[in-house]
Amino acid sequence: MSFDLGLIGKRAIVVGAGKDVGRELALGLAREGARVVLAGRKREPLDETAATIAAAGGEAHVVPVDLHDPAGADSLADQARALLGGVDLVGNTAGVFPTSRLGPGHPSPAIGVDEGWNEAFEWVLMSAVRLTRAVLPGMISQGHGAMVHLGANSSRDYRAMTGQFGAMKAALAHVVKNWAREGGAAGVRVNAVHPGWIKGEGVSAQVAKAAQAAGVSFEEQERAQVGNHGDHYWTPRMGLPGEYADAMLFLLSARASYINGAMLPVDGGSSSWD
Repeated sequence: MSFDLGLIGKRAIVVGAGKDVGRELALGLAREGARVVLAGRKREPLDETAATIAAAGGEAHVVPVDLHDPAGADSLADQARALLGGVDLVGNTAGVFPTSRLGPGHPSPAIGVDEGWNEAFEWVLMSAVRLTRAVLPGMISQGHGAMVHLGANSSRDYRAMTGQFGAMKAALAHVVKNWAREGGAAGVRVNAVHPGWIKGEGVSAQVAKAAQAAGVSFEEQERAQVGNHGDHYWTPRMGLPGEYADAMLFLLSARASYINGAMLPVDGGSSSWD
């Protein structure tokens, strides 16, 4: 029995396509036959993703963009339409965890200073707002389209170190519902995936370093770090980028045609979503 995702020939933008979840999502879309614009702040990792797609016979175009620039999202949308002839799908994995105010001497992010809150606001929330504002009206006008944003379990998990990040991801979850309602009558869907701990390149390097310092295996250190969150992770490991990307890929596909405004937790089970 075939499980066709209905993505052949679809025109897609993936933001954050240079690494981790965004890269895996771009590769998945291309593998399913979509034509993909790869967006992100740094060209080199985007070029690497594009080369992988091209080697497999897919179509990918690189468009470096800074969504902190109010004009960046509009430029990305315009370039994607010029390259692909339109936009059917958008996968957004942007939203860097703000770290500049986490050092010694700073208050916890849950209290924080204005600079830290402004970083979270710009990097996590407004990047998604600008992107959606640039593409959603066109999808509504054409009468079809799908978007999926990468949220975070932090939006419903209450810890000081993720206070600013989680607050902005919670705001993103709220506005995703508004976007879903805005586009629903026109056949446009907007959803979100809420990941747990993402075992990407940076996190893997940090776990490896901590494991070496503690004299334990990578797997033991991974379990210990997950365990530090109490029973919030029922499956005692971190999620792989591809596992999150697969969930986003499904929500963008024709197989999810009646899913709109969903907040899908992908975290191996988590008590923070009780």
